[in-house]
Amino acid sequence: MVSKKKQKKQLVNKFIQIFLSTFALLMAVVGIGTVIYIVVMGNSIGGMLDLSKYNLTEYGAANAADPDGEDIFGDKKLTTFAVFGVDEDSYRTDVTMVVFFHHESGKVDILSVPRDTKVKIPDDMYSTIKERRSDVNQVVKINAIPAYVTEDRNEASVEVLESNLGIPIDYYVNVKLDVFRYIVDTIGEIKINIPVDMKYSDPLQDLNINLKKGEQYINGAQAEQLVRFRSGYASGDVGRVEMQQLFMKAFVEQLLNTKNRLNMVNVVGAVLVKVDTNFENAVDYLIFLDRIKPENFVMHMLPRDPDDKGGSYYIYDYDATKELLDKIINEPFLASENIEEAVIDVSPEEIIDIKSLTISVQNGTNIMGLAGKTRDKLKEQGYDPIEAIDYENKPVEKTKIYVPIPEAYEELKAQFKDSEMVIQPELMDQTHQIIIVLGNTEE
Repeated sequence: MVSKKKQKKQLVNKFIQIFLSTFALLMAVVGIGTVIYIVVMGNSIGGMLDLSKYNLTEYGAANAADPDGEDIFGDKKLTTFAVFGVDEDSYRTDVTMVVFFHHESGKVDILSVPRDTKVKIPDDMYSTIKERRSDVNQVVKINAIPAYVTEDRNEASVEVLESNLGIPIDYYVNVKLDVFRYIVDTIGEIKINIPVDMKYSDPLQDLNINLKKGEQYINGAQAEQLVRFRSGYASGDVGRVEMQQLFMKAFVEQLLNTKNRLNMVNVVGAVLVKVDTNFENAVDYLIFLDRIKPENFVMHMLPRDPDDKGGSYYIYDYDATKELLDKIINEPFLASENIEEAVIDVSPEEIIDIKSLTISVQNGTNIMGLAGKTRDKLKEQGYDPIEAIDYENKPVEKTKIYVPIPEAYEELKAQFKDSEMVIQPELMDQTHQIIIVLGNTEE
């Protein structure tokens, strides 16, 4: 039975995704550096921030020249942000997104990375983790990374993202979960078309959702109900994601209207105390404010591997992910500037789902039926053993597991006593990608 605390956490984790993505955009495009100085330095900018280098417009935008007439950003035309939202104990990342801000066009691409995405911990980081936690596998869910390191959790999560997506990330933004309603109420009621009647009640977590179908204006409390609603969509979870994206677009339209642009400092200042970020030069981004338009925001989901069997992991499609990232990062520059080489050489980590690899179980002992029993056991655990046969050179004293990559052995070895790994990369292209030769140690 699901505990009360877990029920509450599951629902909170879902609704916060929309807030985090929206606030990430706010961070990226309105120059929160101004507010950092105002709030953190005691409401006094004098002597600490020289805005004379900016030719400020009515809305706070400017040209990109410093006092010497040089471009502040040089050749840099893209800024990337990692956005994190952690659970109540700050050890699990409930939300992970990557925001790509194109300086010239004002386009903002947001890539959602599901919390169960399967990632590989970089070797150096993994060696350090293993010194303290021998039970941690190198391939884990991305939301678990902060739980495995003792300090610099944001930096560790960024490093894992960079390694697995194959892209550099400039800044991180880590936002707590308790300011969603306030932000919505601060920018004003949001116009949105609710696709279905939404009704749900859970007294255990003081949750009461009661929204009617149709186009309407919603306040902060109603917006929270909208994004926390999980059931009732004909398309299941896809419907929930689509609703979140619709809310996101409506939010941005409201956020960027004239009134809110003029009030942006107050909006951001109210939530800065909830933010952990290394975006220290954010004030420089004030020059881009006039380029930001609601239609420039594009939401993406990390592509899922079509062969993913829908287990506890979300396994991304290597080729589709590389194609999407190239489209986001490189295509705009290749098209506009006739550049032949990629701006960023996108090279994601190819994570292999061990349970999708075909297995041959071969009995190297004189125990009747051992291969069949082992095959059945592996099937129950979600692996793909496609044959159970006798090994031709009996007897075998020690179980040997032939694998194309070390990770396959690391995942399987706990089930076989005193086994030995044999790496044969060519197995990846064979009918049987893993071969388990059972020895007498399995008696």
